[in-house]
Amino acid sequence: MAAFLSQNLDADFAAEIHDQHPVDESCLIAVSGGRDSMAMLHFLHHHGYRNLTVIHVHHGLRGEEADADEALVRAFSEKLGHPCLVRKVDVAEHATAERVSLEEAARELRYREFARIAREKDCPRIFLAHHADDQVETVLFRFFRGSGARGLSGMVPHAHRKVDGVELELLRPWLEIAGEKIDAYVANQNVPFREDLSNAEDFSLRNRIRHRLLPTLTEIFERDVRAAVLRTAELARRDEAWFEDHLPKVTKSRENGLDVATLRSLAPAIRDRVLLHWLRDEGVPDVGYREIERAVTIAVSTDHPAKENLPGGIHIRRRQGVLFLEFPKDSSEAIE
Repeated sequence: MAAFLSQNLDADFAAEIHDQHPVDESCLIAVSGGRDSMAMLHFLHHHGYRNLTVIHVHHGLRGEEADADEALVRAFSEKLGHPCLVRKVDVAEHATAERVSLEEAARELRYREFARIAREKDCPRIFLAHHADDQVETVLFRFFRGSGARGLSGMVPHAHRKVDGVELELLRPWLEIAGEKIDAYVANQNVPFREDLSNAEDFSLRNRIRHRLLPTLTEIFERDVRAAVLRTAELARRDEAWFEDHLPKVTKSRENGLDVATLRSLAPAIRDRVLLHWLRDEGVPDVGYREIERAVTIAVSTDHPAKENLPGGIHIRRRQGVLFLEFPKDSSEAIE
């Protein structure tokens, strides 16, 4: 993609962001203290965004290093004149309790805090500093998990995600900006940041994709493969956009579920996309192939029990021709 190679963090690009997100809008911005998010905070402030509330989630990992990250974010936010909200979570405890990786636990807890603050501030819009390199890693990660076109579409610049009953509006204006462009901006503008030393380690799958898989692919193909991966994501997004425009409307019941008979009448590709949209709209986290398979099993099976487990302690059930979800007590209370 040409944009991957040529897009710069300049005034013209800032104008593009202004067109989509006016500077007078109140917005949240997630800032870790690392290079990318500190650069985005500086960039948005420099280009007129004054109604920003900074969110820093302290994961309870990395000890004094994480404390120093928090201190830097607080100091830089204060220097720019933006309020800074720090939330502390216990990622290790959550990972153990839910039997998930530290990376997955951290992401889930971050979004929960985003949702809580969005509700408190009545501000669902949040800037995230994901860039083109993050997009490449995401697409490759999903490819090797066996994702379909929706997964291969990667992240989108403007998305919605329902978390604990809150509809977050996720703003990712840098998805076509390569990491080296951000590096240049940070150097030119003297933006302070802290390097997370764990990013250089191979303990997480994403790090292994970044440090081992991508260099190997570049060596094999004898060229930078990132542009090709991003092009694939763009083509998948176009296909998905067409499908979304042509998805049938499946009747919802009084239980806010889906009509099973209608689902059974649909072609598998259409049925699976209807279920995917429904589960995501209802706030089921991390919906993927396995979750859709479970939903399909309940929808098409005539056997009992008509119940399957989904992420987040949610159950999907079928009763009297209706496919519906049961949420944990604490989650349903939050939604109400």
